Amino acid sequence: MADFWRRLVLKAGWKMLDVAGNAEVMSEQDPSLEQVEPCLPARAIVVEDDDRLRRYAADVFAAASDIEVVGDAATLAAALPLVDLKPDIALLDLGLPDGSGASLIEAIRAKVPACRVLVFTVFEDKASVLGTLKAGADGYILKDTTAEMLLAYVRATLAGETPISARAAGHLLTLVRDEPVAQEAANPDAPHLSPRERELLEYLARGISRKEAARLMSLSPYTVAEYVQSIYRKLQVRSRGEAVFEAIQAKLIRIDPE
Repeated sequence: MADFWRRLVLKAGWKMLDVAGNAEVMSEQDPSLEQVEPCLPARAIVVEDDDRLRRYAADVFAAASDIEVVGDAATLAAALPLVDLKPDIALLDLGLPDGSGASLIEAIRAKVPACRVLVFTVFEDKASVLGTLKAGADGYILKDTTAEMLLAYVRATLAGETPISARAAGHLLTLVRDEPVAQEAANPDAPHLSPRERELLEYLARGISRKEAARLMSLSPYTVAEYVQSIYRKLQVRSRGEAVFEAIQAKLIRIDPE
């Protein structure tokens, strides 16, 4: 019976205490016990033409046990083959010497749709930002992000969130304010979103997490997840960025200046 409990405790990842209350070290090398597969680190690629910033990002990831850089590139041409490595996340710049990072996002979406994409940019022009939204980026952060926050943003992106740094959100709101959508009726040919779906999408467009949106809307996280899937299905998109872009273009949502 004691052996049974030892096996159960080890499989559950708990520690056993001896009679003195000390944690007993339990060896996982016992051949009679099933071997538990270790949690593999997330596979990341870094695409940035600035050598200093590329090394900076690689060093940040190297210090984290849950992220492994499997490839990096300074140009679009060098980055495209990295998609075949099937990364879990791509940290990329928009302005590359030989093309736009949006082209790389499109390649990732076509070949590795489950890969998360975090844009690392300076938000130089409106066309680049909207093009990235349309391509399906999952997060938008600026290049002055600290190492601690960069790692936090990457982990949040991997967890399914859409991190937007405070200054980046300001840029996005500026773009939305320039669009004449506040007083115009929705495109009659646009997909129908329920009032709650529109409310949720407006929160998501501001960079608010699903968890916080659930709190603001007095809904359960499960219900919010169902709304998100419904929005994606109706708009025929696969990411928050695409959903926001399509909703703004179709005048389905409005974001007023704060």
